[in-house]
Order: sequence, then structure tokens, then C-alpha cells
Amino acid sequence: MLRLLQAFLDALYPPSLTCNLCGKDAFVGPQGLCEACAALLCPAPPLPLPSHLDGLRAGLLYDEHASALMHRFKYSGARYMAGTLAYFMQTEDAADAIVPVPLYPKRQKRRGYNQSLLLAQALSNRLGIPVHAEFLSRTRDTASQTTLRRAARADNVRGAFRASPGVAGLRLLLLDDVVTTGATLNECAAALKAQGALSVSALTVCAAKPPK
Repeated sequence: MLRLLQAFLDALYPPSLTCNLCGKDAFVGPQGLCEACAALLCPAPPLPLPSHLDGLRAGLLYDEHASALMHRFKYSGARYMAGTLAYFMQTEDAADAIVPVPLYPKRQKRRGYNQSLLLAQALSNRLGIPVHAEFLSRTRDTASQTTLRRAARADNVRGAFRASPGVAGLRLLLLDDVVTTGATLNECAAALKAQGALSVSALTVCAAKPPK
């Protein structure tokens, strides 16, 4: 009876009537966007594959519209948007576990959450693949990759991650919010494979144009 009542109320008063991009009241799709805003988003192109990854895919091109969504999610406390953004993450890779790219503990404490973990949990709910955040940790606080040129990015994250021996023999889906040069994902994959991971594919919400 309660389920029928809730279904009736949802039909009368849909639970999500605000677009996550323009903020206007509207009937939104499963991605949390109105029809007009959903049409603004562009799919990401195929990406070059870094040396330690077995696959790499992004959902959206990191343009002004996608970056507005991501900025709200990462820096404005909009944790509820994890489901919206995870909607754009599609993969055909078989995996035993989803592993979010970790933040350094002090940085996560300042932000209050790890956006990649929230995305991983949202994706796990859809795919039924368990999340194992403990499989990967960040050993030092690196400078933001967004401030660095292409050549400096790999050096910035080299040796910055440590993997658990528990990854041995597993097929892993590594998850992050945005990929640019792939340096962070590649270094994470190297750490996971050093501990015996069978394969590591990566999935992100967005792909940004690499710096020179």
C-alpha cells in the first residue's frame, strides 16, 4: 500500500524537477538535465591509451557546459550530482571491482569528500560491480595537475600511489572525474599492476583537451 501511495505521489509531484545545469524548473531526464541542456553536452572522442592501461573511455567532452556541471559537483558540495554524472559513464570492460582514484587525506578532509569515490558508488549501483577504495591510496600530496603543462604532469604524480596486494589476479575498473593527459590514471594503473592486477581499464566522466 505504501509503495502504491508513493508511486501516486511521484506521479503528481515528480521528485526531480530542477535541471542540474541551468537550474530551471523542468521535467528532467534520467541524467538530471532538461532536454535543452542535455542537447548541449558533447560526447568525448576516442582517447589515446596510456602505456599501463588496458582501456580508456570518457563520457563527455570537457567543454564549458560539462565543466559547469563538474565544478558544481567538485567544489560546491553538490554530492547529489554523482548519479547525474555517472549516467554518462559507459563501459564494456568486464571488471571484478571499481577502484576510484584517491585524494590525499588532507585534501579530502578540506573538500569533505572524494568526488571519484561518489562517482564509483553511483556507477556500482548501476552495474552491480563492487567498489574497493582500499585497493589504492595516495602516498603524497601532489600539485594540482590543472596547473601543469603536459611534460610536468607525469613527473608530478610519479610514485604518488600505492596499491594493495589484494588486487592480485583481479580485473579492475579505475575511475576518475576528468582525464586530460592520462598521467594520473597511468600512474595508478602502474601501481595496481605492480601488485598483480590482471588488467586495469579506466573510465572518466569527461575528457579535457591536453595542454601543450
